[in-house]
Amino acid sequence: MDKEIREGVPSDQAENYAQAARPALDAMTRFDKFLKNSLTRRNDHNWRLGGNLYARKFRYALESGVEADNILQRAERDLAAVRARMLELALPLHRESFPGHKDHTELSGGDRENAVIGEVLNKIADRHATREAYLDDARKDLDEARTFVREKHLLTLPARANLQVIPTPEFMRGSYPVGGFNAAPALEPQLGAFYWVTPIPATWPKERVDSKLREYNFYKLKLLTIHEAMPGHYVQMEIANDLQPKARRVLRSIFGNGAYIEGWGQYSTQMMLDEGFLNRSPEMALTFAKEELRVLGNAIIDVRLQMLAMTDQEALDLMQKQTFQEVEEATAKLQRAKLTSAQLPMYYVGWRAWIKARDEYKQAKGSAFRLADFNDRALREGAVPIPVLGSLLK
Repeated sequence: MDKEIREGVPSDQAENYAQAARPALDAMTRFDKFLKNSLTRRNDHNWRLGGNLYARKFRYALESGVEADNILQRAERDLAAVRARMLELALPLHRESFPGHKDHTELSGGDRENAVIGEVLNKIADRHATREAYLDDARKDLDEARTFVREKHLLTLPARANLQVIPTPEFMRGSYPVGGFNAAPALEPQLGAFYWVTPIPATWPKERVDSKLREYNFYKLKLLTIHEAMPGHYVQMEIANDLQPKARRVLRSIFGNGAYIEGWGQYSTQMMLDEGFLNRSPEMALTFAKEELRVLGNAIIDVRLQMLAMTDQEALDLMQKQTFQEVEEATAKLQRAKLTSAQLPMYYVGWRAWIKARDEYKQAKGSAFRLADFNDRALREGAVPIPVLGSLLK
């Protein structure tokens, strides 16, 4: 604010900028002193919200009509079901890649699932980008996804072509350790929209680099690109930036429902695979099932960390041993869960709600149902609370 932005302000606006920046800089200075001189001296803090506060925040942040404890029960039940499904997906690939292991029939239950699924996922993870090619691969994946959406006519793509793939800004990399999406401003939609891909630091040791690249391997990087950009959040936000009147557009932008937003990212990814993206690759199907496990794990650790005193090690064990996440991914997710309470469950809650809304719309339309019609209509509503979406589509 005091340097980079100030230097970029046109000369005829410099005085106005200085007047606006001064109180903001003063406020940040006071806050910085508070952090250094007051907050750091406290030793009775607890970052956990606890059962009462977290339950209330969950209720108001997600606006899903479902309570936190109920979501925890559903997610833990679904986690077991998804792992069982993953075993069935993994067995043919395991027989092909590891014929000498005989499907680990000497094991049973979760041990067998971990062995079979884990070995296949490790084999899949061997195919990944290099640190230097990571960003370029994301750009290629974006072109591939855009072509598929057009060929299948999954929805009406926005007219603007303002999406850029860029490195995540440094100051956002703590919250976006992998990547994210930054939409064009609601009142200036002609400006740039950015798919952020977080670079792998040159200072990282080989073990951290390998962990990151194996987690975001050839298949997972494609899933990330679909979720964040095409036809995920980029398409979603571009359509929202055409909402009329403008007051409604701004309202949806500022107070947009997180479960609707993240749910679309997950739902649109599933839709791409359901429609045959990447020629129905079994490796992609298993990687996406791992993504589903991760979404379930997100919800579980968020609720349990904030409400039920789950320890760091218990959270890491769940992510690494139950949902097959690499060490680097699990470590970053734990930090994120502590910093962004009631955000991680949005993926699970929203995804299931989008599927429900589509199924109800399909049932109502009968033989007249068209997938693109549902997607277009649902996206044109903007980020409304999920329970409201179905009634708006009737």
